[in-house]
Amino acid sequence: MNKYANRDERKSARQVAILEVIASESVATQNALARALKRAGIHATQVSLSRDIAELGLVKAAGRYQSAPAMTGAADPELSLRTSLRSASAAGPHLVVLRTDTSAAQPVGLVIDHMTLPGIVGTIAGDDTVFVAVKNAAVSKTLLDYLHARIKKP
Repeated sequence: MNKYANRDERKSARQVAILEVIASESVATQNALARALKRAGIHATQVSLSRDIAELGLVKAAGRYQSAPAMTGAADPELSLRTSLRSASAAGPHLVVLRTDTSAAQPVGLVIDHMTLPGIVGTIAGDDTVFVAVKNAAVSKTLLDYLHARIKKP
């Protein structure tokens, strides 16, 4: 087993948790972010948080950390995930299949491409389906957990 695999999995989980925290609460400092992560059971050093913030492309706007706007030009970079994503499921350890509303696969794929979540290799988007290639099963689970929290409930 690769000695870095466990570290990469922890990093992926931490970065997904960071995105979830900043989406659900106003976080103005790295210390506040570290406290929020600790409440979620994730230990993070200031150095790790600083790197994660840079890798995730987070920006500080209106006095709090936010995801940078995606290339779609939307004010909310996850808007297409929350409004158009219908399901997400694993198709083996290296592929996640997303189903979207008709004509929404490409915007959803673009959001995934711009997430900078470590372990996402790339996406292929059709009309209502997105294939997301991932490095391993742990990244697949992390991505699925993140997406399931955003799927619009009927």
